[in-house]
Order: sequence, then C-alpha cells, then structure tokens
Amino acid sequence: MIEREWKARDPQKVFFPVELRPVYMEHSGIKDKYRQLPKHVAVVDVKKNYPFAVVTNNYKLITNEEAYNQANIIMEHIFQNTKIDDMACLNIIMPRSRSFCHIDLIHESSNFLFEKDKWTAFLRITNSYNRTRLLRYNLGFCRWICLNGMIFGQKSVEFSYVHTHQQMGKIKRFAESIGDIRQLENQLIEKFHHLKRYYIPESEMLPILCRVFDIKATNDDLNKPNQTKRLQNFYSHATKTIKSYFSDMGPHGYAALNVISDYASYPKGVIAPETRVNSLQQKCGKWIDEFVTAIQDKNFSFDNYLADYRETVNVLERF
Repeated sequence: MIEREWKARDPQKVFFPVELRPVYMEHSGIKDKYRQLPKHVAVVDVKKNYPFAVVTNNYKLITNEEAYNQANIIMEHIFQNTKIDDMACLNIIMPRSRSFCHIDLIHESSNFLFEKDKWTAFLRITNSYNRTRLLRYNLGFCRWICLNGMIFGQKSVEFSYVHTHQQMGKIKRFAESIGDIRQLENQLIEKFHHLKRYYIPESEMLPILCRVFDIKATNDDLNKPNQTKRLQNFYSHATKTIKSYFSDMGPHGYAALNVISDYASYPKGVIAPETRVNSLQQKCGKWIDEFVTAIQDKNFSFDNYLADYRETVNVLERF
C-alpha cells in the first residue's frame, strides 16, 4: 500500500492581496494618450502586479481568505459547533500563476473506520481570480492519514458571489442539506462493503482505470513523441500503483477504489496536473456509485464494461 506522510498546511499561502484596478487603452490616433474603459476593470495580484483577468465592473471580487472564512458556517453545521480555527488544512492546490486554488479542510478528531482504514470527511473550497472556476464548496472523504485517496459525493454548492444575504442563505441551505454527517458516512461504508465483496482480477484494473478517467490511446499515438511520453508516464505509474494495492489488499473493488483515488490525487502523464486533480477526484466519487450499481446487474461482465478500452490497454502494454 502506498502511504504518504501528512502535515498540516498553512492556508496563509493563498491569502495574498488581490484588487480591482481600472483598465486603460490607447486613444486611436493619439500617441501616448490613454482612456479608461468605463465598464471594465482588471483583477490584479498586488504583490506580483500581475493581471489575472479583465472583467466587467459589476464583478464581485471574493478573495481566497473571504472564501475560507465563509466555510465557517458549513463547518459549524457539519461538525456540530466546530469553528474554523478548530479545523486543519489538509491540502492546498494552487498553480504557479496563483490564478485559482483548492483548500481542503478537515477536523482531525472526526473519522470513521472501514476494515482497518480510517476515513474522514473534508470540505474543499474552490476559488479563482481568472473566472475559470466559480466559488464552490464540496464535501468529500479521504483516507486518513496516508491521504492516498480523496473522493467526492454529490454534496456541493456553487455560486458567483457571496456578498448578499441571498447567497449567504444558499451556504446555509447547503450546510443543512448535508444533514447528519454520520448518515453520509454509513452510506459510504455500505458502498465500500459492496466493493470489497466483488472480485476484480488484477488484470482488469488497468482498463478500469482507463475507463474511469477516459484515457484512450491508439497505435497512431506511438508516432507522437509528446503523447508517447505522457502515456509511458501514465502506464509506469499505473502499473506500480495497481501492483502495490492489489498485493497488499487483494483483488476486489475496494482495492480498485484505492488505485483509482490514488491516481486521482497524484496523477501522472497529464498536462498541468494541478488543474486536473479536482475533476479527477470528482470522477472517482462518481465511479463508486456507477460501479456499485453496475455489478448488481446479473448480466454484468468485464468484457462489456471495458470493451471500449481494450485497444488502449494493448497500446499501453507495448511500453
């Protein structure tokens, strides 16, 4: 089993000053003369003097720190009167441009067991300054404390800004919709039992991984150096991860989940992985529901389930 040591992260890393500034453009035909655009402003990283985006003047700027503080309402409800200061920062995902970030918060003393594994709920805050991502809160679960797996259910809220009473009400409704966290944990444990009871040959794990993340390859890709390198990196990482979990845990669906969630959190063979982790982890959560439903069909077979990914595996196994 692959284990990774965890240390609390400092959310101050993403609390840098950002402001809106006026935008100017050259006067047509008049050298060195500029005029201000009346309906647009720039979102600017103050320290780097770097513009993230040009937006209309009705844009509502929400800083990462404000988004973090808003999470207090959700945390108080989920973990019963827990304050934001009682939470630990599990992880931060942010590209070098600092244009967006994901902040994961957990309560260290709140966890549940499946087999010998400890799992805990966490809240992911997503915010961006370049309009690529709306402010969003997602409730997920991760293995504690090696953190090799992070998955999401269907509990999330997304909105364009939170500076009005209406949007604050939306946060509260999201918190209330979560209900009893223990009930969600029990539902997840029941799905884990379904997975643990279902035999999955180790040889089928690579095509399952390709299906979950829609990784496809053809012989033509072998003539493309960049694509070939990415596929080689994926194949090398995937086969090592599969061998590790199946050797340690056995050939079943719960081991498959660990392979899938490990890859989702630490992807190889993808461009700009920090921009992909969130969507990959979302796919991991969806796979649990989809696969548990699929295997309850008496006509389920791996041949049919994985038919569209056999060619990809044949290509990958040439490396």
